[in-house]
Amino acid sequence: MRIFRYVLVLSCLLSVTACGQKKIPVDSVVFVADEKKISQSPMVFADTLPFAERVLLDAQEQQKNYAKFKKHFTAAWKQNKPYAGNLAFFRSYVQVAGEKRGYAENLHRWSDKEYQNLAHNAQYERFPSVAKNALVIKDTSLRLAPTDKPYFINPKKPGQAYPFDMFQNSILKTGTAVKVFHLSYDHAWYYVEAANASGWAHSEHIAFTSSETEDLWKNAADYVAVTKDNALVKSSVLQESVSLGSVFPLVAENPYGYTVAVPLRSEYGEARIEHCHISKDAAVKMPLVLTAGEVARLSEQLMGNVYGWGGMYNNRDCSSTLQDLFTPFGIWLPRNSAQQAKAGQRIMLTDLSDKEKEERIRAQAVPFQTVLYLPGHIGLYVGQFENKAVMLHNMWGIRIDEFGRFIVGKTVITTLYAGEELEGFDSSLMSRVQSLTILGKDDEF
Repeated sequence: MRIFRYVLVLSCLLSVTACGQKKIPVDSVVFVADEKKISQSPMVFADTLPFAERVLLDAQEQQKNYAKFKKHFTAAWKQNKPYAGNLAFFRSYVQVAGEKRGYAENLHRWSDKEYQNLAHNAQYERFPSVAKNALVIKDTSLRLAPTDKPYFINPKKPGQAYPFDMFQNSILKTGTAVKVFHLSYDHAWYYVEAANASGWAHSEHIAFTSSETEDLWKNAADYVAVTKDNALVKSSVLQESVSLGSVFPLVAENPYGYTVAVPLRSEYGEARIEHCHISKDAAVKMPLVLTAGEVARLSEQLMGNVYGWGGMYNNRDCSSTLQDLFTPFGIWLPRNSAQQAKAGQRIMLTDLSDKEKEERIRAQAVPFQTVLYLPGHIGLYVGQFENKAVMLHNMWGIRIDEFGRFIVGKTVITTLYAGEELEGFDSSLMSRVQSLTILGKDDEF
């Protein structure tokens, strides 16, 4: 099942059906009720904890997690061949029969001509054509085919239309180590595999590495993690915006900031390293000590962030929100929700009633260290509101009947009964929750 570890088709939809009791019509509200009555500030929840600044992982546990993070950080460079199953999966997207194809940006099925051109450009008959180490030099999307054009399953059905472009697989941040295994016919795309995702990336966003560059990335004494979105790394020749969760080798430190190694791309496609400054209010030397207060402070800036299917438009979905949030703490999380649910001490909840799940979560989940998983979705447990478990999560929407969605489309803090006041609501997040996982503890991944 390796393919599911590297090929990600992620869904953060919340499925509910019709209900007989009187409900608030969907078109009469702008927010779900939880958004109105529950504070949308993570710090409010952290401030209620008697142990908000208590260290949640001891030194040995944190170093164990950080060692695992560093191992994953450049793991792609150790690959000699693409992971089993990925070729068949990617190839299937450009060889599907016409009547089974998805829909293009004009809301008509992809035509034979378009698909023939796509298949020709992918030239899978030559796959893999190269095997070269590289770095991402600019945040870039990973696509399931070498094209920026969308692939919607069915534009008339909720959950199968915008924004769910099935060609959008994930996003890779500046500084990510990748292995390039294939080139498109026009050389505009590289097929790459990273430690947690794979896909087609724009070749102009990828630079091939030398042994010296690889040694710097693998063996740096320390690493710096970005703790703010749209942070600037800059030198006399470069000023680049980077996002929370980006990681760079540390070159030097002064009272005001860090000098980090940032990759650029030469005109010949090779990586060139630029020493850039980033301020200490936008970055931290890893690993940041894990406390509820620190997680809350970082997550504060994520509230209200627009939902991004598979990283679309450089926005986050449910799993990438958690991945970026825990990177500064040296905790490596996989890219999809099902694998993230295994990345710590996992407690299964599947045989419990909703009431029993609520009680188990409130009793055993550690605020700001525990994630709650349900099929296709994941969120961070941050505490309680009116004796109900509350989580921070980036969600697209709530199904209100067979044909509609109430669109949330951002990062919110809610109970696990979000949307219960909406007309058509019938089931809850709680009814689908399968497990809770305490991150950094007895990691199974």
